[in-house]
Amino acid sequence: MKRTLKISSARLLLMAFLVQLLTMSCKKAEKGSAGNQNFSDEVRIVSVEEVNGNAVITWIDPYVNNASKITVKDLQSNAEQSISIGTQKAQFAISNNALLSYSYEIKVVGANGLTSKGVVARLFKNWAQNIYDRIDYNSSAIPQSGMFFKNNPVQTVKVYDIRNDESLAKIASAAMQGVINQEYAYTYLVTRQLHLDQLDDVNAGYQIQAPISASKNRGFATLFNQYKNEFKYLVVYEETQKWSWSLALMISAHDKGIPVTPALRDFIVNELGLGNLQIMDIRTKWATQADAYNWALDNYENSSNKKIISSVGLRSDYISGPWTMYDYTTASKSFCFWLDETNAADKQIMDNIFSRMKYPVGTSVMGFGYNTIGDDLNKITNNNNGGFVVSDYYANGSYWCSFPNKSFQQRKGIATDVKPGKIYVAISLSDGDNIQFGQNSLYRIFKEAKHRGEVPLGVTMPAVLQELNPKLLEFYYKNVTKNEELTAGPSGFQFIYGDYYQRSGKYAEWIGMNKQWLATAGFHTAHLWIATGDTFKQYMDGSGADLVLDGEMGRTASAPMSHKLSNGVVRVDQGTHCWTEGDVYKDLMSVSPSPRRPIFRHVYLLTEFYGYQNDKVVLYERLIRELKKAEQDSPNTFEFLLPMDLAASLKKYIEGGGIY
Repeated sequence: MKRTLKISSARLLLMAFLVQLLTMSCKKAEKGSAGNQNFSDEVRIVSVEEVNGNAVITWIDPYVNNASKITVKDLQSNAEQSISIGTQKAQFAISNNALLSYSYEIKVVGANGLTSKGVVARLFKNWAQNIYDRIDYNSSAIPQSGMFFKNNPVQTVKVYDIRNDESLAKIASAAMQGVINQEYAYTYLVTRQLHLDQLDDVNAGYQIQAPISASKNRGFATLFNQYKNEFKYLVVYEETQKWSWSLALMISAHDKGIPVTPALRDFIVNELGLGNLQIMDIRTKWATQADAYNWALDNYENSSNKKIISSVGLRSDYISGPWTMYDYTTASKSFCFWLDETNAADKQIMDNIFSRMKYPVGTSVMGFGYNTIGDDLNKITNNNNGGFVVSDYYANGSYWCSFPNKSFQQRKGIATDVKPGKIYVAISLSDGDNIQFGQNSLYRIFKEAKHRGEVPLGVTMPAVLQELNPKLLEFYYKNVTKNEELTAGPSGFQFIYGDYYQRSGKYAEWIGMNKQWLATAGFHTAHLWIATGDTFKQYMDGSGADLVLDGEMGRTASAPMSHKLSNGVVRVDQGTHCWTEGDVYKDLMSVSPSPRRPIFRHVYLLTEFYGYQNDKVVLYERLIRELKKAEQDSPNTFEFLLPMDLAASLKKYIEGGGIY
């Protein structure tokens, strides 16, 4: 018994000693951490809104048992407020309205007096990191020329409203308009209200023509009634023959014809009067489409435009959405085809057309491709010196081309000092290389969008407008904000697949032309698709741009340094295609900031989808909501720049030895 009692006493003494030692260690640790303890729980879901000239900061209190209060500090004035737990709101007057953003720091104070690390929230008056003044957009450089059909301007253009006409009458009107406008820009068609708005934008002289009385197609009837004596033929084509419309357009352009269906022919004969017009029915003129195109080459090879070719036909939507570009087709007398490049027989016809026409480098392929992926027309045309100028819904080209060519300029990019832990982002709108987007969707955004100018944005534009429609490009330069940059869409002044154009043997010559057209359009940024290996390097070295936004994602991860900065040109991934609200937030949050280096990123907004909802412009409302959410969930991380400023910042960083 005594032995057992002695052992128990020893154990008790050892336990007492250990408890005392542990207590002393804890007290020492507590004393050593006083004044710099950080809470793991900060305030949640911080939001800042401007209300009546005040910054109103709201949050959700953290679940911390020993929190005693919240402190909120105005980092502009250093004024600080103490807020009771559960109040979840503070307010500061905005005294300096010149700032782009305002920052507020929210900290949790514990019952023991220790404070959390804190959260910084920002109120954005403008999402730009910096805004710089514009320069005079007028340039003394000689504009590019000689690629497109031009005619002569008129003081007062005659305007015909065809909005209520049948679809097949609308396209007949467009074809007529082009024939009438081959020497002077006499006529103008209105198929949308914005076509009138664009005349007003440039203070053009115009006179709307009173419609004549007719059972239908009153706009077409009015145009026909005034100009029928200048035509020789009604060219009757077959809707179901895919080559028929193309042939009808060429015959009309060269031989003063009006392309019509049998039903439209009957309408003219029965209600408007045929006059001296002859009827040329081409529905059974050729046994095959190969015969039809050979006939066109035999008859129009020498008189067709040598720098424009048109991919034009009756696409599946020709009734619900008839094209509007046919006036420029007939005015320019471009050779027309409607062929499937994936079909061996069609491809042979296309090869024959290009072989006989011998188009030079820089030839423009207008219209759109036959297939669902219309862009793939490049796979044939690029091999034959043709570059895409997509233009299916481009209207009144035979009027807008009459104005004198004009060159433009905009300021160069300005470098920002970049920091580790930050993500620098540029955002751009897509599809500006398509001239119908420049005339329609992008134009409406400039006219109708709320909050335009509050987010830095690159706006893709066709450099060819300096000759094709200088008044439209000038509209954008006149109305661009300090927070917008006009840039070249894929792949510069024309849309090409670089890897396919290289097969023509004239890729280097095309790059030289591209450099000139971008320079006199005033563009410092270009987008690029489908250019790999040496093709990409050639573009980088010869584009003359400051930034190439590269559609081949992740190239810098696997390519040498020359694919990051080459001949003074910076390369950045073009980025994720954002279709709808939520895509931008998802893209921004997919990358984490690095404590070692800044990160550079580009976001690509699909104009027609992201920018519109039920035909209403919603671009900036959507975008700002997404940027607010990203800021809320990853505060003080993202900085937004124009593409050219992102390029200047990245170039300075790389040249300074930065890791990219």
